[in-house]
Amino acid sequence: MDRTRTRFSDLAWAVLTFTVLVVLGGAIVRATGSGDGCGESWPVCADRIFPANPGIETVIEYGHRLMSAAAIAGIVVLFLWARRLYGRGDRVRRAASAAALLIVVESLIGASLVLFGWVGDDASIGRMLVVPLHLINTMFLLAALTFTAWWATGYPQPPREAVRSPRGKRLALGAGALVLVATAGALNALADTLYPSDDFVSGVRDELAGGAPFLVQARVLHPVLAILIGLAVAALVVNIGAGSSDRTRLLGRAVVGLVIAQFALGVINVLLATPLETQVFHLAMANGIWIGYLLFSASLLGEPARSPTPISAQS
Repeated sequence: MDRTRTRFSDLAWAVLTFTVLVVLGGAIVRATGSGDGCGESWPVCADRIFPANPGIETVIEYGHRLMSAAAIAGIVVLFLWARRLYGRGDRVRRAASAAALLIVVESLIGASLVLFGWVGDDASIGRMLVVPLHLINTMFLLAALTFTAWWATGYPQPPREAVRSPRGKRLALGAGALVLVATAGALNALADTLYPSDDFVSGVRDELAGGAPFLVQARVLHPVLAILIGLAVAALVVNIGAGSSDRTRLLGRAVVGLVIAQFALGVINVLLATPLETQVFHLAMANGIWIGYLLFSASLLGEPARSPTPISAQS
């Protein structure tokens, strides 16, 4: 791979890493109730480009906006550079283009949260719909950046027949299941922000109370889905990756290890009544599982199709 494309792949990995940090910053904004730190103004903050005498909530929200702007700039550069380096139809170029489109959608969704007042202590239906939608778009954005970086590094791009094969469809089903878990997790995080519990026991009592808000009653759904789907995805990775290359098996083991670690972190998060620190680590681990699973899938589907062993060779 020539030096220019090496630099492009380095940039792609850097943009992916920084975007994950921006996502974690968004979790801090939500968990600290700083979403209205700039008031109902966007993209300026408190009707100013640089807010005067900002409080801690304004600093958190404004800092996140600056990080988001830097991520947007990085993705735009990635998109324009990909158009120069890769021909029409190349998957690196298409993945970078998808990332550029998704960051625009991401920005618009983020702006809608501010402009419609779906921040702070707001518990409206609009916020309950937009928050998981925001999370789904974020996962697609991370997927586009992951594939951009992976293929730009020189790893094989999977042929269309591999993507559409039974193996490809099983991997797609696993990806969809992970998105479902994350969506339920986004609603849980919103519930923890709007209806915080003092401790584990009081949190369980709130969930079982007949008159509890919907978000609180539905809080039990995420851990159940996480356990069932986490085990299913781990089993899928182990089974479908058997006999693959060392690189693919290593990625598969990383995914399984992250799933196990996430189970432990999830238990700690619940027992401690979801403090900010464990919420951020929990989200970081979820992003790691998602990106790891995508890399495992791309690596597996990019390998040559395995031919069945002839009967004569088995005897």
